[in-house]
Amino acid sequence: MQCSTGYGGTLICVEDTKNLTLHLPVDLIRKVKVYAAQRDTSINSVVKELLEEVVSSEDRYRAAANRLLELADQGPYTTVDPGSISREEMHERW
Repeated sequence: MQCSTGYGGTLICVEDTKNLTLHLPVDLIRKVKVYAAQRDTSINSVVKELLEEVVSSEDRYRAAANRLLELADQGPYTTVDPGSISREEMHERW
């Protein structure tokens, strides 16, 4: 992140960025331009938001999977031997 002092002593910080070239169908670009304009934003902002959402979803998925694996490592939640339950008991409705 780069920071500098702007007019009136205001501190301005800008994230480091890199350019990325995308090759997209003309029709898709046209639709994205309309989408961005309707939301008073830029195509760059739309793409950035969507990419952040994808990465965030993946991070949440991995965290949930890790929590599930941690719970599984804690062992069984019951001391009942599954072989001791009769077929009728298994299919009993509450």
